[in-house]
Amino acid sequence: MNTKETPQAMKVNEQYLSIYEYTGKSATLNNIGREVNEAAQKANIKVIWRDLPEGSQRENYKQVATYPRTFLDKHFGNDVEYTLIDDATINMIYNRLTALEDKFDQLITKLDHVNTDDDELPF
Repeated sequence: MNTKETPQAMKVNEQYLSIYEYTGKSATLNNIGREVNEAAQKANIKVIWRDLPEGSQRENYKQVATYPRTFLDKHFGNDVEYTLIDDATINMIYNRLTALEDKFDQLITKLDHVNTDDDELPF
């Protein structure tokens, strides 16, 4: 009988980050990658390996380990709450921002055509 526990189940929409994405520092710096990986194994945290972009790959370095943000927060002592936004919400925000930019461009165009012969301000 296998007594080894299975990794903790991934939460829905759990964000996985590499150590570099999370800290902005290399995982090889001060063996932090090894330390985080060992802590993840002890805590029975699922590690997901992600292929690096081709331009970043090296002979012996083609993938990077990623960990749940909640685990990294706990490991690094960050008590920060995050809310993940779904793709539909991101698209809605993007569309609203684009529409706002279009309206701003239209306003600038109209202001460019205002009679500038008069030194009086329009308000």
